Amino acid sequence: VNLLPQVAWLGMPLTNQHAQLTEVGNVVRHAVAVAIDLQEYETAIQWAEYGRSIVWQNLLSLRNPLDDLRKAHPELATTLQSISQQLEGSLSQHNLPEETEPASLQEVADKASMLASERDRIIEKVRELSGFEDFLKAKSFDKLIPAAYEGPVVILNVHELRSDALALIPHDSQDQNVSIAHIPLENFSYNMSVELLKEFSQLLSSAGVRARDMRKSERVSGSRDRISSFKSILYSLWLHVVKPVLDGLAYQVYNSRIWWCATGPLAFLPIHAAGNYDSDIVDEKISDYIVSSYTPTLTAIIQQSQPDMTEDFQILTVAQPSTPYAPPLPETEREVRQVKEIANGIRVEGLTKGEATTARVLQAMKESNWIHLACHGMQDHKESMKSGFLLHDKTLELSELIREPLPNADFAFLSACQTAMGDAKIAEESVHLAAGMLFSGCKGVIATMWSIQDEDAPKVTKAVYERMLKDGKPNRKEAARALHEAVKELRESGADFLSWVPFVHMGR
Repeated sequence: VNLLPQVAWLGMPLTNQHAQLTEVGNVVRHAVAVAIDLQEYETAIQWAEYGRSIVWQNLLSLRNPLDDLRKAHPELATTLQSISQQLEGSLSQHNLPEETEPASLQEVADKASMLASERDRIIEKVRELSGFEDFLKAKSFDKLIPAAYEGPVVILNVHELRSDALALIPHDSQDQNVSIAHIPLENFSYNMSVELLKEFSQLLSSAGVRARDMRKSERVSGSRDRISSFKSILYSLWLHVVKPVLDGLAYQVYNSRIWWCATGPLAFLPIHAAGNYDSDIVDEKISDYIVSSYTPTLTAIIQQSQPDMTEDFQILTVAQPSTPYAPPLPETEREVRQVKEIANGIRVEGLTKGEATTARVLQAMKESNWIHLACHGMQDHKESMKSGFLLHDKTLELSELIREPLPNADFAFLSACQTAMGDAKIAEESVHLAAGMLFSGCKGVIATMWSIQDEDAPKVTKAVYERMLKDGKPNRKEAARALHEAVKELRESGADFLSWVPFVHMGR
């Protein structure tokens, strides 16, 4: 398990790193299942963490602040930082235009491989120094504990051997300890998760919400079969996964938060919407109990400080009502206008239509604290790093988005489509636009699992920002609850499953 970062070695192009990991997810889930079998729960949690988002974690290690090393060994720190920056630069060069000469591509690859080897050598050297034995090593269990300080984090592990939930539960806000609850999912098997995902994917394809460039203004209307399929999937998730977890946590406390960290096929299923929708009885749906968030890893929700509300706090809004190469989205202008009205007294930079070029949007992202993108978005199923937001001049691809950190970013609302849909071949890697925003520096993200209705987006946006900007004070930590309430309003207004289920919150 400790060798996994070497499997997706930093000396390879990102697409190759992902390709190397297609077999790894199953190995990790197997290891976690064995650790659970032996009641080694801390080890199971560590392994589940090490085996997830390996490429993201490797890339983040290139941006790791080296303050302690700089104090003790300034020369080593300077060398390491320089090599890490060059290596990160060469990784983004792997995405050169297709007409690039093969020779120069080979040169880039050779350079990356050389830099990665040199970096490995320096890291080994640092680990020989007193006090730096664990330098850039994966976090030990005690370093993962803070992930649960604000509420339980539930890791769902499914494998042929067994299926389980491991919950990290905080004691209370004063006590910096957590306990681990092991909840076996006795009536849920790996094969069931595969079947559920297959059924769910077919359902979305038949509804036409997987199509590449639609934040749909028009959609195939809900047939009776589709509604009953949706109900059966959500009921299955409720009965076999979510209800056992809530029972295991003895949830009497309404409106608590839970962070879900799902693996394998469960990473693509709407756990946050599980429930019995044929019943009018309260307590038969997940939303009757808790506010759900997702996290790609435990590390993604650790070390989160809220930025001070300074005078130069800025919200960026981007609207693409008429992208030249995609169907029109007339409601996006109303959506960003609402954000501006609600953010009365806060600086809002708005880029619409022709102003929203990739260069201008990227620059504005670096200067902004909150980012709201109302446009088309798409998940590239062949090459995940080519997924992106369709802006005025071209697609802002994931590979370009993550090239440089966004130093001021705190929160993003990706009101596009398919912004939280990863690549099923590498379920554990979270290769989607929402994870890209978390990696770039956002602490929390609202995203969508599939194309949303053009006319639903402004309703949800309005409800979310009214809560997050209450009394004119930006509060990112309200995002999950704000989305929970906004989606509830949408659901109770009679919207179908396709309309309200796709909205998800990730991060803090």
